[in-house]
Amino acid sequence: MEVQTREVVLASFWDFWKACRENYTFYVCKGGRNSAKSTTISERIIFDLIDLPVNALVIRKVGNTLPESVYEQLKEGARLLGVQDELEFMKSPLKIINKARGNYIIFRGADDPMKMKSIKTSNFPIARVWIEELDQFKTEDELQIILDSVLRAELPEGITYKFFYSYNPPKRKQHWVNKKHETQFIPDNTYIHSSTYLENPFLPAQTLEEIDNVKKANPAKYNWVYLGQPTGGGVVPFDNLVFRTITDEEVKSFDNIRQGIDWGYANDPASFLRLHYDKTRRILYFLDEIYGVKISNRELAGEINKRGYQSIKTICDSAEPKSIDEIKGYGIRATGAKKGEGSVEYGEKWLDDLVEIVIDPERTPNAAREFEAIDYQIDKDGNPKTKLDDKDNHTIDTARYACEDDMKYSNFALLSQMAA
Repeated sequence: MEVQTREVVLASFWDFWKACRENYTFYVCKGGRNSAKSTTISERIIFDLIDLPVNALVIRKVGNTLPESVYEQLKEGARLLGVQDELEFMKSPLKIINKARGNYIIFRGADDPMKMKSIKTSNFPIARVWIEELDQFKTEDELQIILDSVLRAELPEGITYKFFYSYNPPKRKQHWVNKKHETQFIPDNTYIHSSTYLENPFLPAQTLEEIDNVKKANPAKYNWVYLGQPTGGGVVPFDNLVFRTITDEEVKSFDNIRQGIDWGYANDPASFLRLHYDKTRRILYFLDEIYGVKISNRELAGEINKRGYQSIKTICDSAEPKSIDEIKGYGIRATGAKKGEGSVEYGEKWLDDLVEIVIDPERTPNAAREFEAIDYQIDKDGNPKTKLDDKDNHTIDTARYACEDDMKYSNFALLSQMAA
């Protein structure tokens, strides 16, 4: 099928269209409302239906929304490509058929993901899958059931599976969709595309006026709904994060080392961090980590000794004095952290107030993952609290302990008195 991409696809999606020629398995289109994500994917699904001997499966979380959403969107995609006369559009059951070849698009609701296991088509394999509004799936496990149901047949030579996901990023940074795609760690088989209404020149003036009204009245809502930013409670923790390579030459020059431990074992991972704190410029560098579940104190101490970090003072979570005594017995220069009312919030604020927190995802991947995904707790009315979520924050706690001596305890003491 010949199509002039630049004539029917928005300029902001040319890169996506070119990426579809590559061997990615997953194509993630995320962004704000009115950014033409669904339009572009519908064009691509129709294009492949005409161009290749494959079937496609289109899914939304709730099945009764299919006729008025993705089905109509695909009809529009066919019109934009100028191939609507080559297709048959069926309403009962929902199906779009390539008249010439006989391959087709089918539609399913994922109200019960287990029902997806029975999907099977004859003559042509299901090699294209579009899941619209991916954020409506409560867990990644629901998605995996669908993937396992489709990724089971050997495809003809020259044809590969392609899964298209479209969604507006959920507000909470801790949502599994954000944690999977708003990260430094994107698998090689996954292509990510972000878009906003600002790149869509075909929006009517009335829509643009309404968006502008939201921007003026509620900037946080505007950033989330129209710019596609997972803003959480409206305040972004750690907007001082810098993800980059920290070279060996830099590490050799670092001499203001800080170390910390957050205990864990069965369900919660143990976390050890080695940091460098540039006091003059107020920049914290993450140099190394030990992180994982079921790491005994003996194993943790052994790894610290192996890396030659035992002589530096390591400030540990003081909630486990027995663990501190045990690790001291293995030669680690360990001490307990000072704690008090308000110490958690104070430590988190101290980290947030630094000029930069420099994290090398290769050196400390778990710290990178936790710091970029953390969000503030919210109250029952959806307003942010002054404390971070108490989950997936092990390296954040470790960093607080490690830098305890650098915090101004006169201010901390005052804060404690005010909180008492």
